[in-house]
Amino acid sequence: MSTIKDVAKRAGVSIATVSYVMNGTKNISRQTRDRVIAAIRELNYAPNQAAKSFKTGKKNIIAFIVPDISNNYFANIIESLEDEIGRSAYRLILANTKESKENEISQIKYLTSGTVDGIVLASTVQDYSEIKEYLPENFPVVLIDRRLENSPLDIVSVSDASAIAEGIQQLICNGHRQIGYIGDVPRLSTAKERLQAYKDTLRMHGITVDDGLIKTTSSLTHEAYHLTGELLDNQCTALVIGNNLMTVDACCYVANHAQQYGDTEILGYQHKELSYLFQSDIGLIIQNETDMGSAAGRQILSRIQHPDQPQKEIIVCNKLKIACPY
Repeated sequence: MSTIKDVAKRAGVSIATVSYVMNGTKNISRQTRDRVIAAIRELNYAPNQAAKSFKTGKKNIIAFIVPDISNNYFANIIESLEDEIGRSAYRLILANTKESKENEISQIKYLTSGTVDGIVLASTVQDYSEIKEYLPENFPVVLIDRRLENSPLDIVSVSDASAIAEGIQQLICNGHRQIGYIGDVPRLSTAKERLQAYKDTLRMHGITVDDGLIKTTSSLTHEAYHLTGELLDNQCTALVIGNNLMTVDACCYVANHAQQYGDTEILGYQHKELSYLFQSDIGLIIQNETDMGSAAGRQILSRIQHPDQPQKEIIVCNKLKIACPY
């Protein structure tokens, strides 16, 4: 069995440096940290976690509480988050709430009882007061993607209002005035912000907002497929879609009814890796999950090491791009 001394020798550092890297207790240069992690992997070094945890109180485990693990958006965040914390010898575990407040509270209660050192949370609730009593004081938590009202927690948020405005302006320039909207349930901060950007842009161009052309649902239900049909039957010639899964549903509906609605223009969301699958005339807001996951990883490690630091917000911008790069 390899020892910490073997790791230090292989990496060309002191035993203390190996300990700092594994415990995340001191700022180490990325080059040195990567060398230590490589030595740990090469030697298949596995410290006695039970003894270590008993001695330090740390598990070197971070949890990511996800509202929908089947959504590629969160899957991509998971990958970059895991890569980032792995450089500091932390492991990632996942908890899937399925957009349920009760599931989220249950997971928080369990994970904060000594299971993990910190939590990255994409919450399904609207206000911090709904989960406050279940979070021990000073327990490291970083919100990601979704804001909570009245929250003192760090957050990695996304900004795409300008991309939405730019995309809708293009639809208007193309002659569209009857522009429908399908988005997530309004209690989610991202859904609320995207819907507001849609309304603001229409008003800015002198178009009256028609609440009858606004549909909200959960992406878990795939109701966006049928809602697309309802809006197109209601004389909509273009649609704005508020998340990636709903964009797929809407595009599928239009494709399946191409004879009747083949000229429909769509402004939606998608991952950079999948954008080539969409027609070149579909406007896509490309989601930057990789930067979000990495930023959340760095911030939760920082919060674990420095629990008394001021609240921090990190904003990652999404950008409007043409779907097909070829």
